[in-house]
Amino acid sequence: MNKYIKKVLFLLLIVNLAFFGTSCKSKKHVLKESIKEYGFSYLYARMLENQMQFDYLSASFNLVYKQEKNKTNLRGQLRMKNDSLVWMSFTPLLGIEAARVMITNDSIKFLNRLNKSYFVGKFDLVDSLLNTTIDFSLLQSLLVGNDLSQYDVNKFRSSVDNGMYRMTIRERRKIKRFFKKGEVDTRVLVQQIWLDPETFRITRVDVKEQGEDENNKLQVYYNDYINIGDQLFPSKIRIEIKSQKSIFIDVNFSKETVNKPLNFPFKIPSKYDNML
Repeated sequence: MNKYIKKVLFLLLIVNLAFFGTSCKSKKHVLKESIKEYGFSYLYARMLENQMQFDYLSASFNLVYKQEKNKTNLRGQLRMKNDSLVWMSFTPLLGIEAARVMITNDSIKFLNRLNKSYFVGKFDLVDSLLNTTIDFSLLQSLLVGNDLSQYDVNKFRSSVDNGMYRMTIRERRKIKRFFKKGEVDTRVLVQQIWLDPETFRITRVDVKEQGEDENNKLQVYYNDYINIGDQLFPSKIRIEIKSQKSIFIDVNFSKETVNKPLNFPFKIPSKYDNML
């Protein structure tokens, strides 16, 4: 597998984000009056009350990846265990599994069935490939449309922006209890969150590292929320990675399940070659 294909698969691995499609879609609402302004503490609390709660998640997906003139269509399966791992299987249009990925808090395992090769490495490989800010907690939160669960909240403000509530949180640092022994994380994030004024679910998230170029950021848009088990999930997601080269990913989900125990098979055959 050439270097370009490797990079595309890893990019797809990281930004296959958010969830679900069912026949019971939520109704769209037209706001006829100006929305009431609230302070940050109220909005943040309502967001946490309405965000996704789960132990296990799974879904099928269709994905379109675009970078400059290159376009790739993929389908596959996504499985998650909360705060533990993300597992993905990629299948081209031929219907035969081409690749499998498993991500944990600190590692990535990648299996390429087309040329019988594999890769095992640390999560920081993601940063080197995407040239953007991401870690496991950020990935998981973006996949389900939640706020960052492992970061503190500092220097914040709220406002009304084009019929949505917008919260800006500066200097988000990872909570110390999540640090590994002997490791120091100096990363500081700047995050903007747009909330639907009726459901208080996230409609857009912008994330960048403090001090970086304003055009170097990760943006995620959530659309078509649906009701699953009394919780609202976005069935469509638009991901934009703005860095040295812009990347656009559109994801549609279906066949979702929530809180049913899952298996995460990942075995490297003895005859497979290490990519490195």
